[in-house]
Amino acid sequence: MSSAPQIKRLAGPLFARHNNLVMVAGNIVCFCPVTHCTRYIYINNRPKRGYFTVEWHVDTLFEPSDSAYIALGRTFGLLGRSLRYRPKGQTGLFEWDDPTMPGDFVDQVEAEIIPLFDSVDTLEKTIAFLRPHPQNPFADYPPWKTLMHVALGEISAAQVTWRPVMHQYVTGTVLQDARSQRQYDQWCLLTEPLMADDRAALARLLHGWEASNVIGTKLESYWLSTPFPLELGA
Repeated sequence: MSSAPQIKRLAGPLFARHNNLVMVAGNIVCFCPVTHCTRYIYINNRPKRGYFTVEWHVDTLFEPSDSAYIALGRTFGLLGRSLRYRPKGQTGLFEWDDPTMPGDFVDQVEAEIIPLFDSVDTLEKTIAFLRPHPQNPFADYPPWKTLMHVALGEISAAQVTWRPVMHQYVTGTVLQDARSQRQYDQWCLLTEPLMADDRAALARLLHGWEASNVIGTKLESYWLSTPFPLELGA
């Protein structure tokens, strides 16, 4: 049996009990609704080794990117076996031949991952969760920090964060690495509306970036385009 049907059968009880869970790839389960952020369960199956690992992923959808794709998210955590099943001194892998594994998998997802996903049900809560998280390598990256401030309507804070680095993002600059050019060019578009406090233009930028990241992917049919706090607080 290939991985996708095996994983779908394993996750069947979760789909039966939680209608906001959908499979968007053979090993990726998405938590809906999808607005400005993604919440995924990622099952990394290693059938030749007899086990799989489970991760949760949370990320924002409105960052500039090179192309549309189902991005798992750079902020993540690993789910382990329940202590009552984990053999002492072992790592708690989900082993396919363990008869206690299927029930424990469902129990652990419901106990650890779904409550986490429920707790980040707004953009404000998601950004508050992502900002200090130790598995967010972009937490101190000025463009990311700036964009989070913009999305929340924190324009003064965004200007303070962007001002020291905006000279690095100049329209017309040609990068040596052509693969990074498109994303760089998009970041360059941020300076003018941000420094002018043009909230309408900033909102158009964010909506455009979000749409380009979603449209054409398997995520599109579950995505709802909604206003940013930036717009609601204007």
